Amino acid sequence: MSEQIVTALLSGLVALVVAAVGAALTFAQQRRERARWLTDLKSGWALELHRARLESYPEVFRILGGLSHAAGSPLTPEVAGQVALALNGWFYGPGGMCATATARGAVLGLRSHCRRWARDGGPRPGELYGWRDVAVAALRRDLDLPGLESYDFRPGSTILADLRRELEDEEKRRPRPSADGGGGAVGRPGPSARRGPSSGGGPSAR
Repeated sequence: MSEQIVTALLSGLVALVVAAVGAALTFAQQRRERARWLTDLKSGWALELHRARLESYPEVFRILGGLSHAAGSPLTPEVAGQVALALNGWFYGPGGMCATATARGAVLGLRSHCRRWARDGGPRPGELYGWRDVAVAALRRDLDLPGLESYDFRPGSTILADLRRELEDEEKRRPRPSADGGGGAVGRPGPSARRGPSSGGGPSAR
């Protein structure tokens, strides 16, 4: 085989390798750009969805306020009928378009109970406030505000104990600065700090 043929074959092989590498790099670059585009699209969509919820959810919370114990008037079947009508309007508006399936299901369940009570009358349905709490929790979760606080402030309620326990847990997790830069028992609360609020009926207890 002549030297010219070998040179031509090597040149062709090198050209094929260069073309294959270039095509692979171009394909990888296109995939990265497509992934970046999809990420930007999803991020923009999530941001717009969150904005839509922030604009439409205050209305449904005001509607649910009509079922509150402190709404200013006793909860009657007529009031429940008004709440059901308002929930229906919210559901078929922007709020229902941007709510998750869980939130929509909770709102529909609450609307059904309010409508049934307004139609049949009688005593308040036992599950009415349960559906209200589920709806509030689902709507708050849509806003990345999970949890449903306890609003039981009656004498003997455990909410004060719960809040105190949360504060104590937060204090335990928080690193204590060392007074002299050393280790050992530095940063450990003294007797007065460990004793906490007085429970003997003094001014601090009151």
